[in-house]
Amino acid sequence: MNENEILGFDPTQLSVFNQEEAPKANFNSNIYKPKPSESKSEDGHYYATIKIVYNPFDLKHSILEQQSYGLQDKDGWFTVVSSLTVNDTSCPIFKAWKKCHFAEPGTELWKQAAKEEDGGRALFDKRFARYVTIQVISDKNHPELEGKYMFWKMPKSIFDIINAKMNPSKESGKVAIPVMDFLFGRSLDLEIVPGAGKPGDEKYSRDTKYIGELSEDVTSCTNPDGSSLLNDAEQAVLDTYVSAMKEVWRTKDPADRAQKLADVNADPNTTELRKVYGKVLEDIKKFCPNLLDELSYKEWDDATKARVQNWIDIVLSGNNPRQAEDAPAVLTETTTATSTVSVQADPVMPAASDDADDLPF
Repeated sequence: MNENEILGFDPTQLSVFNQEEAPKANFNSNIYKPKPSESKSEDGHYYATIKIVYNPFDLKHSILEQQSYGLQDKDGWFTVVSSLTVNDTSCPIFKAWKKCHFAEPGTELWKQAAKEEDGGRALFDKRFARYVTIQVISDKNHPELEGKYMFWKMPKSIFDIINAKMNPSKESGKVAIPVMDFLFGRSLDLEIVPGAGKPGDEKYSRDTKYIGELSEDVTSCTNPDGSSLLNDAEQAVLDTYVSAMKEVWRTKDPADRAQKLADVNADPNTTELRKVYGKVLEDIKKFCPNLLDELSYKEWDDATKARVQNWIDIVLSGNNPRQAEDAPAVLTETTTATSTVSVQADPVMPAASDDADDLPF
């Protein structure tokens, strides 16, 4: 995507808002994990200011809705990103889940996927997360991260704030504000409030709340060292553009707003800003990690494929992957609940709930 496409990029075109178009597995040092247990404030809350930005390598796919599975076998826990992330339903784990989920209720096969409260074993730990790219503006808890471009698992409460600004309903009469824009977006004051108790307690993490407030004025991204992406002349061009666009964003009448936007786009200053933006976009790519390259689905390597397939085979045999090395014959969907197949449900890590999935750490 070039500067002509990003300048004035319509934030409603993000793939996350257009599901017909498209829409944590291993440790990644590029993932921002603000934890209340690491707070340096007296009240124990985690405070930081960040700027959620577009993916400079693919603007439309700036919010990655990652789907993964947390699995356990004899060798321990492992997580794999599912091809469901890219709307590919050929994921073998998903296919295995369907075989179990749609099996005759009460059979051993059905129990493999059913919830524990329904008498099942809940072996399919499916997880969902929204990842975005951010620049850390201020973080007194981890000052070494300030200025760095990273990924962040965005909680639903923050997504709702971004969604309301960038993808407002038609009924609201509001214009979409490009809060994720590199040069004229907004920063987000983040406050993370832990639940009751102390670090390590279940409620401490489970009841964590994420509060965010977008800045009223625009916030430009910077170089990682805090220096401006623009020189003085370029900054003047940006300031002129922002001043004009504020009138567009404030205008309620659609026809009047469209005319003002047309005037801005026809302004020679906007033509100059497109040139500036082309340079800025290329500069940001030099130090910004690629969201899709690092966190979206990629074909599993041979070792992962083999491990996943063995896990699936054991599950479809009606056995427990945490205990069995290899799978006996696969069960059929007509296997009855009184089958003699031994399936042991020993205590394991709880399946990720919706609340747990919302935690960005």
